[in-house]
Amino acid sequence: MGNGFKWIATVLCVLAFGAGGVTATVAAEGEEIDRHGMENDLPLPTDAAAIENGKERYGARCSYCHTPLGRGGSSSVCLACQKYKWGSKSSAIYATIAAGRPGTKMGAFATSLTQDEMLNIIAYIRTLQEKKIQDDLAAAKQ
Repeated sequence: MGNGFKWIATVLCVLAFGAGGVTATVAAEGEEIDRHGMENDLPLPTDAAAIENGKERYGARCSYCHTPLGRGGSSSVCLACQKYKWGSKSSAIYATIAAGRPGTKMGAFATSLTQDEMLNIIAYIRTLQEKKIQDDLAAAKQ
């Protein structure tokens, strides 16, 4: 199966999920937080077991390049930073995990991870993003 066909199949799969909610955008103090399009347009799991599964899969598949806290390395994207070249919506992240990104070090995982595992990873990445937002807010107050 060619990369172009995999990409189209992945996009069609993502579109089949439907729309979900949007990540909250209000800080504890009532301030707006810019989440750079961090929209959950796929139904992401919220239960602790799924997020733990996502953390385990992330540790095994993603942390080598993106670091355990998702803050990127010398040659990888900061996943905790919310803003990505190909979009920050859950569907865009899903497509990247599933089909990879040609011309980059990001490989495709659609054949080695299940749909649920990829969604769990995205849910876990969202926790890393929220942690970075809170860390940034705390650093700004110092």
